[in-house]
Amino acid sequence: MTAGILKQIFDPYINLHIQVWNNFEKLGEIREYLKDAIIKEVNTTEKYLHIIIKGSGGNLIWNKNNFVCIDMAFENDFLNDYMSFTLQKPTPIEVRLFEDSTIFRISHTNFQQTFNSGNYGEKITRLCAESSFILKQQQQIDLLLKSAKERYMELVGTKKGIERIPLKYLASYLGITPQSLSRLRSQKI
Repeated sequence: MTAGILKQIFDPYINLHIQVWNNFEKLGEIREYLKDAIIKEVNTTEKYLHIIIKGSGGNLIWNKNNFVCIDMAFENDFLNDYMSFTLQKPTPIEVRLFEDSTIFRISHTNFQQTFNSGNYGEKITRLCAESSFILKQQQQIDLLLKSAKERYMELVGTKKGIERIPLKYLASYLGITPQSLSRLRSQKI
């Protein structure tokens, strides 16, 4: 079952035979988590690559007196501190789930096994890194060139499940206060 989901997630980037995903699935595991579970704490090293099967979460950084959401993830998205996972070094990022979630996770050690001949690990990693870079750069461009209302409307139009993100995290992701986001939501748009 998980292999089919993994294939569906990756097919837009690389169309590999289902057997590749069956092998990948064997290296990982499915975990169930409750809302507000922290799957990577601040100043620790990311040990797993997580893919959300069901649920949502985000990457948070403590700034002054609250957490700021720097990334959000939903079904079929990666949810992890990619820099920490890649470098195997601690970062100030916390990875938290915003609702009860089902996650496929693969340890860094097992993920390294996918780099063996014929396992396509290097290609998958490159595609993940490219996708992550493009999304992050677009987020930075939008933060500079679009209003909070424009960014919010774009998220509503492109991110299925955005309404499930807690107001304080969604507001911080947009770079506005929760009160400003409430006003945006209440406007007849």
